Amino acid sequence: MLQIQFRQSRVVTRFDQVLRAWSAKEPALSAITCHQGLVDVLASRDYSRHDEVLHALLVHAASSDGMGVTATEMVVNAMLPAVPGIVGRVVRAIRTAGGTCGVRRGVTGGGVSASEDSRDIQAAVIGHLWEQTRCYPLRRRNHVAANIVRETQRAAQRDFGVDHGQAAADVVSMDEDPVHRPLAAVPAEPDASEELLELLAWAVEEARLDQHAATILITRYFGDPVGRDGVATDRQIGALIGLSQPTITRHRRRAFEQLAEAAAEFPGRDMPWAS
Repeated sequence: MLQIQFRQSRVVTRFDQVLRAWSAKEPALSAITCHQGLVDVLASRDYSRHDEVLHALLVHAASSDGMGVTATEMVVNAMLPAVPGIVGRVVRAIRTAGGTCGVRRGVTGGGVSASEDSRDIQAAVIGHLWEQTRCYPLRRRNHVAANIVRETQRAAQRDFGVDHGQAAADVVSMDEDPVHRPLAAVPAEPDASEELLELLAWAVEEARLDQHAATILITRYFGDPVGRDGVATDRQIGALIGLSQPTITRHRRRAFEQLAEAAAEFPGRDMPWAS
């Protein structure tokens, strides 16, 4: 749908108008007065220029207004050529985690096995690409495209219950290459599970989350039963707690609302979280 949108002249005209306005104000986007100009810059081999331009767009993408969506569309459209490679690595990681083996087949058509739906995986990857673009840690100014690819792949793997630390699932970021490694040590970032556990613990301690809601969320994300998406299903949680699935679903949604309200006041919300 996004690619179709970028083929419509009226839509491209809107992007051109936005880019002209940004170009007049921001040195990083100077001389980029239309979408084709953006495409030409990102098609070049001037990678430092890529970083400047993508970072400037990501600053806009972090905005909650309509311009944030427009900037996100531009970045995601520019990053779409990386999607098939990410999908392929996620498929291989899923196979490795599941103990399957055999000939590796194509992942963008009908070449995956019956248990793997490449369209579902591709949709998940594009969804995470959008999410990573909107939530990109703006302190990372170097190797922007490589960082987006890495975090998108890791998020997609977590979605399918795969540990991104295993060899078959690794994506090497240029930031980790000794040649490109920054002079200052980069502080370690907790993974998503550690973030969630710390937030849950704080919310319970501060009485921002009642015990029943905490039990449901802890069982969902850290309990023994695991569903297809890597977390416990409402049916599994209900069987453990002794409540029906519809009841658990209602309680889980209420627990999410409580946790979201608590997260807005969480003391660690400004730390460099992983996701």
